[in-house]
Amino acid sequence: MTFKEAVEAAPHPVNQAYKPGIQALEGGHRSKVDCTDRRRLTGSLDLDKALAKEPGYANQPRWDYGIGYRPKNGAERAVWVEVHSATTSEVSKVLRKLKWLREWLTTEAEQLDKLTMAASAHRFVWVASGGIHITPHSRQAKLISQSALSKPRKHLSLP
Repeated sequence: MTFKEAVEAAPHPVNQAYKPGIQALEGGHRSKVDCTDRRRLTGSLDLDKALAKEPGYANQPRWDYGIGYRPKNGAERAVWVEVHSATTSEVSKVLRKLKWLREWLTTEAEQLDKLTMAASAHRFVWVASGGIHITPHSRQAKLISQSALSKPRKHLSLP
């Protein structure tokens, strides 16, 4: 199944939020995601925006984006990107968003979940909206390393 098909199989209104390439990412966020061959970025979804006005989701800690990615050798996968300030005080917020996303994928978007779980790396990526200010040996850094979330980075570059 492709990323586009998986998005279209998700519940309304997410099923109508697919965009080609990384067009679903806000303008300033697009420059934070790249790929050696941009044609392998097969589509995107602004999950936060799609669910922002939906009853039951408006006050939830929603994740930002899903991106379809086809590696050189392999089937298409889903990569989930959260663009968020990377400070010690924000770690718990991003981890709550990750928990929400994983639950949403499992209960609401089975096909997207399958594409996510197919990814060996880069499943859940935290891209810093500014500088990265999390002390490497802090309790918060340990919480990040114990989760499925990548350490915050300034840029996501897919091979």
